[in-house]
Amino acid sequence: MMRRTLCALVLAGTLLTSSAFAQADSWQHKWYWGAQAGIMEFKTPTSLSWQTAITAGGSWFITGRRSALYVAYDQVIFNDTTSSAILDPTSTTGFQTLSFTRGRRIQAHLYVVPLDGWIQPYLGGGFAINQITNAAPQSLATITTNAELQSVLQTINQTSTKAFPVFSGGLQLRFGSLALFGQYQFMPTGRNYLIDSAQHVFSVGFRYAVTGSREEVTSQP
Repeated sequence: MMRRTLCALVLAGTLLTSSAFAQADSWQHKWYWGAQAGIMEFKTPTSLSWQTAITAGGSWFITGRRSALYVAYDQVIFNDTTSSAILDPTSTTGFQTLSFTRGRRIQAHLYVVPLDGWIQPYLGGGFAINQITNAAPQSLATITTNAELQSVLQTINQTSTKAFPVFSGGLQLRFGSLALFGQYQFMPTGRNYLIDSAQHVFSVGFRYAVTGSREEVTSQP
């Protein structure tokens, strides 16, 4: 009886260990393709309250043994009433008010993925390049010469693109090769940018393991 019990325990332990390794291998060293959408909260010099923009895009999630590289591209859609301001010595007020409705974001992060279960938290950070693509003066009445116009356009160009550090964390639920995830990203306040506050991005999405992220080396007899 004791011998049968020991054999049963050994067999159960072997099966559980094999299952755990299979579960770990199911997500490690994979190249996930995915899509995400969410909201971004921010402030500008012309707004005292938090504003919201919509983000949507695609991403890669390339996993290692306990880590992952996240690379993403997002389009940002601002409200029609979104505005900002830049310094303009030629204006009677000393600044020029701008409006914009579109932007984009390219980012790359490194994450630590500590668990092998079907519920996986991840934490890390990296950098993002943010660009507002259609900023323009709300009124051209104060711009009287071509030199003034060129000066304003040059300032817009210099303040429309900015690289930011990003601190991020998320949680994904795995169902075989498919994973559903939600994540949060924080970008601190940046200088000389049309968005002059910290930025908070909340997004959800899915990713699917299309192929392995490394080539297996095999030897033939």
